[in-house]
Amino acid sequence: MKRILFPILACVPAPFLYFYIEYAFTASATYPWFLIPLTIFYFVLTGYVSKNYSILSLLCWNLGSLVFSFLFAHFFLVEDMEYYEPFGEHFMLIYTWALMVVAQLFVRHVIHYYNENIRQEK
Repeated sequence: MKRILFPILACVPAPFLYFYIEYAFTASATYPWFLIPLTIFYFVLTGYVSKNYSILSLLCWNLGSLVFSFLFAHFFLVEDMEYYEPFGEHFMLIYTWALMVVAQLFVRHVIHYYNENIRQEK
């Protein structure tokens, strides 16, 4: 189960879901308070599950997330250029994806550090 959980989590179009939920709440003029903790939970869980994978496979699986994000954004996100100012929708999807990948790599690094240094001392 652990071997298949990471590819499933890594291919979730998280950048698309982030902007889709955020844009849906702009109509009601409220910010979705649950979005940031949910995003943090996503990359912590994905970083923890990816501890047995190489960095190259982690990046390849996360590229699937970026492809799905572009695909879903093309069909489901509204073309509102004011919302994505000054850079545009595609740049914001890539930027959010890159931040999530870096966060996953950071969590993965912390877990490796804990397993190699702190756990051995006990």
